[in-house]
Amino acid sequence: MRTLGSTILPGLGMLGTRLHRLGLLLLSLILVSAVVVGLIVLRNPLITAGSALQSGWMRVIAISLIVIAAIWVLVIIGTYLISRPRRLTSGQRTAGGVVVGLLTFVVSAPLSVASSYSFETAKLSSNVFGSEVKSQSQTRPTLEKKDPWAGMERVNILLAGGDSGQGREAELGNRTDTMMMASIDPKTGATLIVQLPRNMQNPIFAPNSPLASVFPYGFTDGSDSFLSSVWEDAPAMYPDLFQETDYPGADALKWAFEGVTGQKVDYFVMVNIDGLVNLIDAMGGVTVNVNFPIAMGGSTSDGNCGEIGWIPEGPDRHLDGEEAMWYARSRCNSPGGDFGRMQRQSCLINAVIDQADPGTMLTRYEDIAQAAGDMISTDIPQEHLSAIVDLAGRVQREGIVNRISFVHGVNGYDSSYPDFDQIKADIASAIAETQEQAEAKDAPQPVNPEPAAPEASASTAEPDAVDQAEPEVAGPGEAENITDACAYYHQEPEGDWYIPDSVPRYTPPASQPAQTNR
Repeated sequence: MRTLGSTILPGLGMLGTRLHRLGLLLLSLILVSAVVVGLIVLRNPLITAGSALQSGWMRVIAISLIVIAAIWVLVIIGTYLISRPRRLTSGQRTAGGVVVGLLTFVVSAPLSVASSYSFETAKLSSNVFGSEVKSQSQTRPTLEKKDPWAGMERVNILLAGGDSGQGREAELGNRTDTMMMASIDPKTGATLIVQLPRNMQNPIFAPNSPLASVFPYGFTDGSDSFLSSVWEDAPAMYPDLFQETDYPGADALKWAFEGVTGQKVDYFVMVNIDGLVNLIDAMGGVTVNVNFPIAMGGSTSDGNCGEIGWIPEGPDRHLDGEEAMWYARSRCNSPGGDFGRMQRQSCLINAVIDQADPGTMLTRYEDIAQAAGDMISTDIPQEHLSAIVDLAGRVQREGIVNRISFVHGVNGYDSSYPDFDQIKADIASAIAETQEQAEAKDAPQPVNPEPAAPEASASTAEPDAVDQAEPEVAGPGEAENITDACAYYHQEPEGDWYIPDSVPRYTPPASQPAQTNR
């Protein structure tokens, strides 16, 4: 019983023995440590987590866990040795040794796993997040320790997707095929995702940036002059302008986004699209709504649409990594072309965030950490992680994420001759709308609200009115709730591509709701 007591709480089983004082000392140290750590965590758990994610702290935690495990095992063995009867048969000694061995394993195994995870996190943190002192950026903000977001109305993070296929850079690619910006209110966490098309021509740069003077009429590289070319071509054309940064491509694209959107971009995160396969596989897959049979492989130009296979239509389809990559990448038979693809990319990001639950993270942690380290590049320094994690917590708690996108030929937008003043006005309006939603959600509710008028139940409506009703989805230039954008509703695929009979057809039941929120 004493040995079991020291297993539950180190030193507890020593009370009343000749090591009574040592037991009291251990219990006192545990109590004081628990109170101190508890107060720190309760004061601000997210900022504490962000601080702990820094590689230096993670290594300290990993080593501390090993030391704690070793001391705890010694206390368990010591308690048994000083408390066991002197006269024991050989069978009793064997049984006692087996029980003590099991108790030490129960204590040491989880601490060893936690230590391993801590070392893995330290490795991930050092690989992905550089030090603010050792890395240079011409666009990254400097934060105050006491109030990191003081004086900042928005925190804007550029999210870019690169392709590492043939002819691309080995790691992250040199064409940003996917570009969006998460614009976050640091007070409420309300977020607007701004998506710009890769084929936007002659994007302008921030007025106070070095590139604005060399590209006074918008970016041009003598070829297509697309927004997706800025990352590689701008630094290659004017390397002297990027001598004080470790992120030349990112700084160039951040200046372009600032010029186009009118919003200062603070950080960037570049994701290797092919690396997304490993991350989603490490998570055990991801569940999304598939509104039409999505072609895997091929393109409209080569006539091989669906050469790899097809993702069947239906709500709550569970996709593996490769399927998820084609869900986000395919435009071979995509309704709306780039617009449809951009929408699915938002949905995939939202699904990955929603489905990265604690259970998945713990059971698959090492694989997820490895995949994340291989696919992500960012200028977020370790010193800013506390503020970023706290900001992410606000975004999750608020739950308001809208999106706005711009696609050629829709709502007056023209990729060849973009109206940048109109784009800025549309984004400002969408931000204001998102803020209004957050204010309405956070406003105090009346104590005794008047009962709302009864609504007709779905069972009384005509079946066709419920089944397959397409939700009202905002077009480019308008704010749209991402839950609505990612709901299930049937869409007719683009073109007349032959879809094999082997691809399962989804037939919704008569009671199928109009939308499935995913």
